[in-house]
Amino acid sequence: MSSLKSSILALDGLRASGLVRTAAEKFVGAWLACFLVMARGDFLAAFSLEHARLASVCGIVGAAVSVALLAQMDRTTNSVARQATISAFATFIGDVFAHPSHFPPQWAEPLVTAVVSAGIATALWHAKRWAKSL
Repeated sequence: MSSLKSSILALDGLRASGLVRTAAEKFVGAWLACFLVMARGDFLAAFSLEHARLASVCGIVGAAVSVALLAQMDRTTNSVARQATISAFATFIGDVFAHPSHFPPQWAEPLVTAVVSAGIATALWHAKRWAKSL
């Protein structure tokens, strides 16, 4: 039999502070990582609708994978390693779905994008902890 407290925690996971907020954060992290890595240093050429569309596919798939993973996990605990790992894994999958690699081998660009996404997730995690301490 579930208690009132556990049912409130379950409902809170679906609000903006739960899976929806996480999905938005993972989308932005995956989108930004894909956009930056896909540019390969040529940021003037990167500002095209095609690059934005491909990065959006990567972000949407990454957010969906993140939500699918987090829906099965205990969301009462949080760590920087967990957030970085989820971001890296989800972004790797999103980048594979979004487009073929721009440089060989086929897994290299998704791996670089995943590492950048993990860095973004780590920075965001530390920024949120710093903001809470103020």
